[in-house]
Parts: sequence; structure tokens; C-alpha cells
Amino acid sequence: MIVRHGTGLGRAVKVFVVRNWGLILTVVLAEQVIVVVSRYSRVLETDVFSVTAIGLIATVVGIFIVFRFNEAYQRWWEARILWGALVNESRSFAREVITLLTPERVPSIATKQDAAKLHTELVYRHLAYCNALRLSLREQGTWDELAPFLNADELSELEGYVNKPTRLDYSQAERLAEVIGTDTAQQVLLMQFDSTLNRLYDTQGGCERIKKTAFPDEVRFISRGLVWLSAIAVPIAFLSADRHIRVIEVLAVVVISLSFMVVEQLGASLKNPFENEDNDTPMTALCRTIEIDLRQQLGETDIPPPVQPVGGVLM
Repeated sequence: MIVRHGTGLGRAVKVFVVRNWGLILTVVLAEQVIVVVSRYSRVLETDVFSVTAIGLIATVVGIFIVFRFNEAYQRWWEARILWGALVNESRSFAREVITLLTPERVPSIATKQDAAKLHTELVYRHLAYCNALRLSLREQGTWDELAPFLNADELSELEGYVNKPTRLDYSQAERLAEVIGTDTAQQVLLMQFDSTLNRLYDTQGGCERIKKTAFPDEVRFISRGLVWLSAIAVPIAFLSADRHIRVIEVLAVVVISLSFMVVEQLGASLKNPFENEDNDTPMTALCRTIEIDLRQQLGETDIPPPVQPVGGVLM
């Protein structure tokens, strides 16, 4: 995710030019061709290329591109909401584990040392769950990143599952059921934890829905084509009104064309928030935030620092 701190105008311009150099070059060349043609031909002197007609086309293009941008932004914002919910649910889960699974409340937990060991096991498995979800959404197969949170046997067993976050959440449910047991008096605790695990499943499912529901390619192709069309048509409209394009009109053409490009490009970069790109949901930073909060709840002091933006981008 691009953050304000550390993001310079130079970087923004560089990224924009790199991603749109073809369209920018087309606008410049098209304007030059139109100027040359206007000097030796009257083909552009027609009502088809009038300012009014091109203005209507530009309006339609603008509406379509803004619609596409809004749809893409909704996907991006929903992804951010889901990961914000995961942060809160993680804190709640750790609090429930530490405060409810105690020798006083659960007969199977004999001592405070046993409770502390159990708390660490459950919290660390949850940290593995959050990081596994991050790796799964980004399609990164570097599962060794889960090694600090799981023992070797569990990590080896996990390799046999396609959906690793789902398996980890299920393992939590199995372990909690084993610890709490079948005593009727303790079932309220089990129901509380089951509700929390279900909310985690809901959050995971929302992220997977965004990941697996592709933004229609037709919309992308049409919006990009309309941007190209408007970038070429706008200078023709100015020329049809006056055979001599003034400097202010050249600037107007550039501003209008770049405006369409910027909005179209933003929509393209926001539509898939889990692709490990600059505008993606900062899952690495959020996983680190969860890790810091939960390990501090366990009373640990040797914790990693927060993830910092690199070049104005927080991953």
C-alpha cells in the first residue's frame, strides 16, 4: 500500500510514466499527426469531430472510467476492511485464550506453567494462520515463514493440505475441544471459542472471494480502449474548431488525456488487492502488527519491530 510518508512526486511520476509510456507516446504522436494533416488537408473540418460531439464522447468515457474505478476501489476497500477485522479478531482470540484457559476455569489445566505453555501454543498457531492466509492470497509458496510459529511435525503435516489457513483454524478447534473436554459446565467456553473461530473463517472466506472473483477483462479492455480513443479524439476536436492549435489548447489536451489515464490506471492497480503490488493491502505489515500485539499479550519482550515503508510503499 502506498503511504503518504516517504512518497515523493518523483516516484509517482516515474511509476505513472513507466506504466503508461505507450499511451503517452500515442497522445504526443497523434497530436503531431493531426497538426500535420490539418496543414495539408481539410479532412478534419467536419461536424463529426466538433467540440460538442467529442465533448459528449469524453463525458461518456469519463462516466465509464469512473464507474470502473469505483468498482475497483470497492474491492480494495473491502479487502482492507477484512484485514482490519482480522487484526481485531486476533486480539480478541489471544485475550480469550489467556484469560479464559486457566487452571481455575479448566480442570485439565493443572498448573500455571501448563496454562502458559498452552497459551503460547494456541497464540503461535494463530500467528501461523494469519501468515498462511497472507501467503495463500499472494500465491507465495514460501511456507518456511511459518516455521517460527509451528513445531516441525505440525509444519510437515501442513504441507499435505491445499488450504493451509483452513487446516490451521481446524487444528485450533481440535486442540480447544481437547483441552476444554466434554464437561457440560465448560461448554460455554467452547462455544465462545467456536464463535471466534467462525468469525476468522468468515474473514478468510471474504478474502478468498475477492481473490478468486476476477475483475472482468472486458471492462479493462473497453476502458483502456476508450482512454486511447478520447486521447486521440480530443485534439481533433480542438483542431476542427480552429485550424491553429494554441499553446493553451495543447496543455488542455494533455491535462484531459492524463486525467483519463490516471483514473484508468488507478482502477487497474486497485482491482486486485492481493497481488503483492504497490497498492495492495499491506498484509505483511498487518501480520507483523498482529504478531507484536499477541506476543506482548503473552508477556514476551523480545519481539520484532513493525514493518516500515520502503520507498513510500508498505507491504
